Amino acid sequence: MKIQLILILATFLTLTSCMTIMKKWYGIKKPDIENKISILKYSKKKGIDTTDIVAINVDAYTSKLNGIPDIDIFDKNGKYIEYRQTDSSCNAGLFSFIPELKPDGIYKLSEKTDLGTELKKIRTLTGESYIIKDKSNYDFFLIIYWAVFTGRLNKNHVLVWEQEASNNKNAKIKVIKVNVDIQECWGKAGTDLLESVNKKIKTKN
Repeated sequence: MKIQLILILATFLTLTSCMTIMKKWYGIKKPDIENKISILKYSKKKGIDTTDIVAINVDAYTSKLNGIPDIDIFDKNGKYIEYRQTDSSCNAGLFSFIPELKPDGIYKLSEKTDLGTELKKIRTLTGESYIIKDKSNYDFFLIIYWAVFTGRLNKNHVLVWEQEASNNKNAKIKVIKVNVDIQECWGKAGTDLLESVNKKIKTKN
């Protein structure tokens, strides 16, 4: 219930443009250009494991920006698992869903996307293609989408989700943490995106 209240409050405050309150309570700030050093520094500060921290590519940035922190879950065959009860459901259910994942479980599969499609949108923090080694060793794949600018929500969500996956002794779960900040290695494309995003924020406020 507490997590649901936080998510509802965050959504309400965003819609009402109360960014001052959001910044104070959750440390949410305006998006900025990040790089490998700044992302890893922030992760260590928040206690987030720096293993398998990667970045979104520039083409997928806008599509992944909404609703973060968020997760995509895939089974061992790369099929997308739909954990939400409805299209409008929030991701609060993940806090009980992840600990219950098991290889012989029956889950609602969807053709919404698949692991291969999502991996094509991911790059290392220096811009190279990302490949999962020993993919056959895992029962599930969790792709967590997060950003430095979302502040304490990362600790409340990303850190907890990863710990739950690690504590699940019934399944081998691969966790990939995809940073959705604007990346320095995008060059001018990143600079243009930052300018566009900040204009929208200024307009809303």
